[in-house]
Order: sequence, then C-alpha cells, then structure tokens
Amino acid sequence: MQDRYLSLKEAAEYSALSVRTLRRHIAEGRLVAYRAGRTIRLKPEDVDALFTPTNAWSGGVA
Repeated sequence: MQDRYLSLKEAAEYSALSVRTLRRHIAEGRLVAYRAGRTIRLKPEDVDALFTPTNAWSGGVA
C-alpha cells in the first residue's frame, strides 16, 4: 500500500489552515514534513494530529 502525501497547498485546503501556519508548525516541530527536492510533502494523518487534543498537564493539586 502506498502512502498518500499532500503538498502544502493541499494540506492547507484539507485542514482549513493557511500555508503560513503549516510552515510555522513545521518550523516549530509540531508537524512532520517530508522534503522531495524543493517540494514539501505532508501526510494527512500528521496534519490530523495537529487537531488531536493532548493532555500536556498531568493534573495534581496546587
């Protein structure tokens, strides 16, 4: 089975985010990008992961 990769423009349309926002997430390490020459490709599941809530706070009492 072959993986499907999205261009930045396709990922922006898919996620309703701007290309600039996607580039920022890539630069900050929140989004994994794959480079093929000058082209940046993203996996749809990696883009979806941006919208998956994480429990960064472990809880506890202050």
